[in-house]
Amino acid sequence: MSGGDAMSGLRNDGAGTAGQARVIGEVSAVEIGLGPGLPAFATARRAEIEAHWQARLAANPALFNGAVLGFERVSVAGGRLSAVARRMDFATLLALLDWRPAGVDLFNLFGAAAILSSDGRLVLGRMNGWTANPGHVKFVGGTPDDSDVTADGRVDLVGSIARECAEETGLDAADAVGAPSFLVVADGPLVGLVGVLRFPWNAADLVGRIERFIAADPNAEIEAVVALSRVSDAAGLDIPCYNRVALDALLPR
Repeated sequence: MSGGDAMSGLRNDGAGTAGQARVIGEVSAVEIGLGPGLPAFATARRAEIEAHWQARLAANPALFNGAVLGFERVSVAGGRLSAVARRMDFATLLALLDWRPAGVDLFNLFGAAAILSSDGRLVLGRMNGWTANPGHVKFVGGTPDDSDVTADGRVDLVGSIARECAEETGLDAADAVGAPSFLVVADGPLVGLVGVLRFPWNAADLVGRIERFIAADPNAEIEAVVALSRVSDAAGLDIPCYNRVALDALLPR
């Protein structure tokens, strides 16, 4: 992995920077607290957000406008990721990601599991057709919600990675070998905390385990499993930009 830098105070630079993802650095600590009220973006543009949601829902009726967490004052400095979380709805999240409004202090900060096999291959999932990102090939993970908030008001983003890994693949993060390492990547309002989970099984075994799990789940979020040995293996796949820069940091060319 690349070494962490001292950058702090992440910014949304607007739609013109879409696809310009970058590695922010490695972190060893995460400090996120839940704040009161809605993000300012969610209230200031409520009518536009609702109209946008109706258009997205018409295109994909399987979408669900549930409660999620948005994040303000996201910063990375001294090996520490910090932020303030606020509750909002999924419609607000989709509007944020689709519009990428410049200067808005609101981020889709989420945890993602980079599943690494004992023979050095990264295992990703292809998203099912009913999800918000059908066909995308990416690390398993998802936007945090109230289930990731602890009793004392902290957002457990590391725990969210383990939860999403289990829900989407059936893999237990506790089976990983050694402590995970964490890489922060950003693409405008989208910021991923990528936890590298090193499992004691080779790629064929890992893929088989996940395929059996998703075959038994009629509501599986991923429809297929992809294992990559090198960055060049990802050519032609529909991989989000943030995920591609993470691949560059984790795999040989």
